[in-house]
Order: sequence, then structure tokens, then C-alpha cells
Amino acid sequence: MAGGGATGVDLSRKFVTEAELDEKRKKRQEEWEKVRKPEDPEEAPEEEYDPRSLFERLQEQKDKKQEQFEEQLKFKNMVRGLDDDETSFLDEVSRQQSLVEKQRRDEEKQELLEYRSALAKQASADSRPEPEKKAAPKHSGVEQRTSHLSQAHLLAGAVKRRR
Repeated sequence: MAGGGATGVDLSRKFVTEAELDEKRKKRQEEWEKVRKPEDPEEAPEEEYDPRSLFERLQEQKDKKQEQFEEQLKFKNMVRGLDDDETSFLDEVSRQQSLVEKQRRDEEKQELLEYRSALAKQASADSRPEPEKKAAPKHSGVEQRTSHLSQAHLLAGAVKRRR
């Protein structure tokens, strides 16, 4: 029991001496002078004493960081702009749609022109034999059927069907 020093515990190291405190203050003051601005006080401010345990302080810092991270994530998910790849893709899709629409309009225009030309041909063909029709006796049922068939035949050649 007399060999208390043999355990390796130095009781004098558990306490901080006044000289050590003065030395720390001088170092802090020197560092303060290096970073001090003209509007700051000349003496370094004393460190605030926090009676909480190290675990409590670290837990608080961890919670603050977690809250900041969650808030950043929340704002990031709320609003997001389009990047260059997305805008180029949407431009390409829009361009393709306009091309398809233009082709469709051109096809309709061409079909209308063909229909009108076929109609004009039919009208000119119908106007020539009219004098003969007046001279010939009318067979309304047969004549109507053949003209109907010839109209269908002309229109079938003029109208393109989409596939």
C-alpha cells in the first residue's frame, strides 16, 4: 500500500496550475493579435464555459448537421431545373413533332390537289358526253350505277391511305 506511485497515476497532472493557464492565455492573446481587426477589442475574448458533457456537445453538433442536410435535401427535391441533356432532348422531340406535322400537312395538301384535279378531269369528262346523253334515252338506274362506279374508281386512285 505504500507503493501508491507504482500504479502509474500522477495526481498532480489531474489539476491545471495557474502558470499553465497564464501560458495558454498568452498563446491565445498572440493568436488573437494575428487575426484581430481594428474594430475588435484588444484582449482576446474568454472562452465560454460549457457545463455539458462532451457527449452532449457532440450530439448537438451532429443533430444540427443532420437538420442542415435534411433541409438542403428538401429544397433540392422541391425545385429542380432542366439540365442541358434534358433541354436538348426536349428540343429534338419538339423538332420531330413539327416535322411529322409538316409532313402530314403536305400530304393532305397533295391529296387535296390530286382530288381536285381528279374532280376537274371528271367534270370535263362528264361535260363532253352530255350532248350524247340528251339524245340517248335515260336509263337512270344503270347510268347512275356506272357513274357511281367510275367516281369510286377515280377517287380510289386519288386518295392515299395511311398505314
